[in-house]
Amino acid sequence: MRRIVAAGCLAAVLGADWVIHRRRPRWIVSGLLDEPAHVATAGLVLLNLPLRSGRWTGGFLVGSVLPDLDHVPLAMSRVHPDIDTPRPATHCLLAIAPLALVAAGSRGAAREYTAGATVGALVHFARDLAVGTGVPLLQPLDGRSFRVPYPVYAGAVVALAAAAARFTSKMRQ
Repeated sequence: MRRIVAAGCLAAVLGADWVIHRRRPRWIVSGLLDEPAHVATAGLVLLNLPLRSGRWTGGFLVGSVLPDLDHVPLAMSRVHPDIDTPRPATHCLLAIAPLALVAAGSRGAAREYTAGATVGALVHFARDLAVGTGVPLLQPLDGRSFRVPYPVYAGAVVALAAAAARFTSKMRQ
């Protein structure tokens, strides 16, 4: 089952990215493809982590799409950004700092959820570093967007899928 989930996650990421890159759909369609790719990227990371609690895992998956909450009001506005519009401030390290602080200062369920959400948001940034306009990680101190070449990200998700499949084979032995 793990192998099938890893293959599905990999197909979701690479398929979405192929459509976004080759077809360059309108912003709203691109977003509808990008969000599942964020969750699929998180899924590949999750398959390679030691087993975590359901609370941590739930927070992690929510965190993997949390920085894109700013898309909701944008989707309802009359004017949409295009695919080349720089990402907003929700895509900086300072934006997820409150989650990390709550995780550090909490106990029990709150700590698990927020710790997972913090790591999930970082995984969100890992994907965004390679697609679109990059990520303004150091905003407001530095407004530059950081990027990595797409093949680096694609190679990482392929490696994560392969590692998850290999882990499945080792479990059977």
